[in-house]
Amino acid sequence: MSNALPWLKRFARARAFAPLVIALTVALLGGVIVFARQQVRHTLRAQLAGRDGEILHAVTQMQQMPDDTGAEPLADITDPAEQLNLVLKTSRLKGVMAVRLFTAGGKFANAIPANVTEARLDAETLAQLRALKPVSRFHEAARLDEIFLLLEPPRSPAPPVLEVNIPLHADGARTLAGCAQFIIEGQSLAAEYATLDRHLWRQSLLAFLGGGAVLVLGLGWAFRQLAAHTADLERANRELALAARSSAVGAVAAHLVHGLKNPLFGLHNFVTSRGQENEAAPSADWELAADSARRMTALINEVMAVLREEPGAPAYEVSVAELAELVTARVRAVADAAGVRFKMETTVAVTLTSRTANLAALILANLLHNAIQATPRGRTVTFSARENGGALEFSVADEGPGVPAEMRARLFTPCASSKPGGGGLGLAISKQLANHLGAALELKGSSAAGCHFALILPLENAGESAVPAGAPAAAK
Repeated sequence: MSNALPWLKRFARARAFAPLVIALTVALLGGVIVFARQQVRHTLRAQLAGRDGEILHAVTQMQQMPDDTGAEPLADITDPAEQLNLVLKTSRLKGVMAVRLFTAGGKFANAIPANVTEARLDAETLAQLRALKPVSRFHEAARLDEIFLLLEPPRSPAPPVLEVNIPLHADGARTLAGCAQFIIEGQSLAAEYATLDRHLWRQSLLAFLGGGAVLVLGLGWAFRQLAAHTADLERANRELALAARSSAVGAVAAHLVHGLKNPLFGLHNFVTSRGQENEAAPSADWELAADSARRMTALINEVMAVLREEPGAPAYEVSVAELAELVTARVRAVADAAGVRFKMETTVAVTLTSRTANLAALILANLLHNAIQATPRGRTVTFSARENGGALEFSVADEGPGVPAEMRARLFTPCASSKPGGGGLGLAISKQLANHLGAALELKGSSAAGCHFALILPLENAGESAVPAGAPAAAK
């Protein structure tokens, strides 16, 4: 069952889910209407066929009474001759083709006309007749050779026939004296059935169209509301997941930087003191180590400063242009000291929350420091910001030797670095901070001509607010 849940969730989110459910519901409505139509049709047909049975039963009862013509009333209903006389008078009604007489036990006794075939009543029919209830059956295509003894083959097609079985009993008596079976032509009843079917089909179609329209409109509206509520819930879940992830990553980052602060401070003091002992002939390795320790200590301090910000502290907005200027101010002196040209370009007019801007500044400053260190003197490092498909994309491109192929798979893991003496912590912490923002930090490209890193921050996670668009700002 657990294996089926993901499939069911994917199916429920598919675009075809709502139309399929609506189609199945409408089909179910159609099935219910057809079933109800069949039940109503069967009931009404039985009532129409039973109508003639009730009439003939009443007529046989009336024939037993004296009339205005002075005819003698029926002497004894149990007498077969009297029964034959009774059914003979009744058979003069329009449409009666033949009559069979049966005993109270259901055995064939006589028939009118003489060429009517013998038959026997079945147990179910006889049981109802003994309860003094007439029994009617409609045969859409009756075989005449089963009713009459014919000298020639029966005509085709077979005609419809109504079979009506009447209990014979004295007026007021509850004892069955005999049974009469009337074979009546069924053309008129067949026409009534056809009219009934047309009315039922028309009413069923109207009910299906009306009910189907109501279902389609109602379910369509319900699915639209459900989709809107689902989108709200998914957005709320994303926000909750982002908050939980941010809290977890923030805790991990805080624990990481707190654990690294003291060792880095001790390392910085150690490297500085050893470098001073060899002041007469300082080693390039010691200088690189001291610079790396200073950088890492500064980065750790900045991360801790941002993470210590209280959630309820006053927030403010920072434009992308201001963020670019802030980052540029942090690395301009480093670029000048290294003899590297620095180029900054911004082409967006968007503002970020102060917390987002501060975390993004830490990431971008670290990327720019790495780019400046990797770029030979006289070459260029380019920093740019643009809006791309609903996200802010910050790019840092250098003209260094590129990242070795064997390092790319674990570039953002701690202790992975391609720089001599590098600890590999800067990119690892930057990656964690990017995750903290719900952003992506990627190596977009690397070759012998340089590297291209990108920080991609979705606008929905940036806490941005639109500002009047102006001319793109650029600084070199």
